[in-house]
Amino acid sequence: MTYRKIRVLVETPERTIVGTIHKPESQDTQIRLSDYINDYSRQFLCLTEVEIKERGQQHRVGDKRPFIAVAIASICYMAPLEDDTSG
Repeated sequence: MTYRKIRVLVETPERTIVGTIHKPESQDTQIRLSDYINDYSRQFLCLTEVEIKERGQQHRVGDKRPFIAVAIASICYMAPLEDDTSG
Protein backbone atom coordinates (compact mmCIF):
# COMPACT_ATOMS: atom_id res chain seq x y z
CA MET A 1 0.00 0.00 0.00
CA THR A 2 1.16 3.51 -0.75
CA TYR A 3 0.68 6.55 1.45
CA ARG A 4 0.12 10.22 0.71
CA LYS A 5 1.75 12.72 3.06
CA ILE A 6 -0.55 15.58 4.06
CA ARG A 7 0.49 18.44 6.38
CA VAL A 8 -2.24 19.21 8.91
CA LEU A 9 -2.98 21.62 11.72
CA VAL A 10 -4.35 19.85 14.82
CA GLU A 11 -5.92 21.76 17.72
CA THR A 12 -6.44 20.16 21.12
CA PRO A 13 -7.50 21.94 24.31
CA GLU A 14 -3.87 22.00 25.45
CA ARG A 15 -1.84 22.64 22.31
CA THR A 16 -1.65 23.45 18.62
CA ILE A 17 0.29 20.95 16.53
CA VAL A 18 1.45 20.91 12.92
CA GLY A 19 2.39 17.51 11.55
CA THR A 20 2.18 15.10 8.65
CA ILE A 21 -0.48 12.41 8.28
CA HIS A 22 0.35 9.41 6.14
CA LYS A 23 -3.00 8.66 4.49
CA PRO A 24 -3.32 5.23 2.82
CA GLU A 25 -3.96 5.26 -0.89
CA SER A 26 -4.47 2.52 -3.42
CA GLN A 27 -5.41 2.40 -7.08
CA ASP A 28 -8.64 0.53 -6.29
CA THR A 29 -10.08 2.88 -3.66
CA GLN A 30 -9.60 6.49 -2.66
CA ILE A 31 -9.99 7.22 1.02
CA ARG A 32 -10.96 10.82 1.75
CA LEU A 33 -8.96 12.53 4.48
CA SER A 34 -12.13 13.08 6.50
CA ASP A 35 -13.01 9.36 6.27
CA TYR A 36 -9.51 8.41 7.33
CA ILE A 37 -9.65 10.72 10.36
CA ASN A 38 -13.14 9.57 11.34
CA ASP A 39 -12.22 5.87 11.29
CA TYR A 40 -12.91 5.20 14.97
CA SER A 41 -11.25 1.79 14.93
CA ARG A 42 -8.15 3.75 15.98
CA GLN A 43 -7.81 5.69 19.20
CA PHE A 44 -4.78 7.71 18.14
CA LEU A 45 -3.86 9.79 15.12
CA CYS A 46 -0.20 9.29 14.20
CA LEU A 47 1.75 12.31 12.96
CA THR A 48 5.34 12.66 11.79
CA GLU A 49 7.52 15.75 11.24
CA VAL A 50 5.75 17.43 14.17
CA GLU A 51 6.09 20.94 15.55
CA ILE A 52 4.32 22.20 18.68
CA LYS A 53 3.02 25.64 17.73
CA GLU A 54 1.19 27.01 20.79
CA ARG A 55 0.22 26.27 24.37
CA GLY A 56 2.75 23.51 24.97
CA GLN A 57 2.66 22.01 28.48
CA GLN A 58 4.84 18.90 28.56
CA HIS A 59 6.40 20.07 25.32
CA ARG A 60 7.32 23.69 24.77
CA VAL A 61 6.35 25.89 21.87
CA GLY A 62 8.75 25.30 18.99
CA ASP A 63 9.58 21.73 20.04
CA LYS A 64 9.99 19.41 17.09
CA ARG A 65 9.46 15.66 17.22
CA PRO A 66 9.89 13.00 14.53
CA PHE A 67 6.67 11.25 15.65
CA ILE A 68 3.73 11.69 18.03
CA ALA A 69 0.36 10.01 18.49
CA VAL A 70 -2.57 12.29 19.37
CA ALA A 71 -5.66 10.85 21.07
CA ILE A 72 -8.53 11.17 18.60
CA ALA A 73 -10.88 12.09 21.48
CA SER A 74 -8.73 15.13 22.36
CA ILE A 75 -8.86 16.70 18.88
CA CYS A 76 -11.08 19.79 18.74
CA TYR A 77 -10.21 20.87 15.23
CA MET A 78 -8.06 19.67 12.35
CA ALA A 79 -7.45 21.06 8.88
CA PRO A 80 -5.14 20.20 6.00
CA LEU A 81 -2.52 22.86 5.34
CA GLU A 82 -2.35 21.90 1.69
CA ASP A 83 -4.87 21.05 -0.98
CA ASP A 84 -6.36 17.58 -0.52
CA THR A 85 -8.37 16.95 -3.66
CA SER A 86 -9.57 13.58 -2.32
CA GLY A 87 -11.64 15.34 0.41
